[in-house]
Amino acid sequence: MGWIAGWACLTLGPVVSFAQGLTAEVFAGTSWSLPLPLRIKQPNEADIRFKARYTTRPWTGSPYYAYRVGYNGWSAELVHHKVYLENPPAEVEHFEVSHGYNLAMVSRTLPFRETPGIFRIGLGMVIGHPEGRIRGKAINPVKSLLGGGYHISGICLQAAVGPRLDVADHWFFRPEAKLTAAWARMPLAGGGSVTVPNIAVHTLFGFGYRRQR
Repeated sequence: MGWIAGWACLTLGPVVSFAQGLTAEVFAGTSWSLPLPLRIKQPNEADIRFKARYTTRPWTGSPYYAYRVGYNGWSAELVHHKVYLENPPAEVEHFEVSHGYNLAMVSRTLPFRETPGIFRIGLGMVIGHPEGRIRGKAINPVKSLLGGGYHISGICLQAAVGPRLDVADHWFFRPEAKLTAAWARMPLAGGGSVTVPNIAVHTLFGFGYRRQR
């Protein structure tokens, strides 16, 4: 994607020398979403409410991925999170947010003993692209400010842990685990909306470049 939305500011502890400089990272990975209530509202129809179960399917269609650019302990990050509904009720032919349930965040590393920069927390926005058919009607496309069926849909938080494993002067690997919590409401074609909260555990493996000052 050519954009990252939802910059927010956090004020936390001091930046240590390990975190100084510019970094750029790309990740592949997957996630596991907790079952949470999903609510569908459509004009002149009864609301659909149930506890939704999801899968990620990281290599189906647009893959699961993430990228991050950081400077002096701060970073801008996009996680292309995906959810596919696994237990649709009779009214829902299929439902997914696979292009995706994007988490655009600003994060901050936290100093920790001899391994500074291993922890980070972040805050940002959900950029959603829902797809599917409900009651025999396609739920997309819907005109949006961002275009392409992408909607600024809600807010998200993350807590992550991941060491930097140096492999050369400027290059490194980073395995990372993160917990994300998000709330999103997305419009449906023909009116109405779908409310899709999400709590997920993510595992990622990344490759990065570091340029120190």
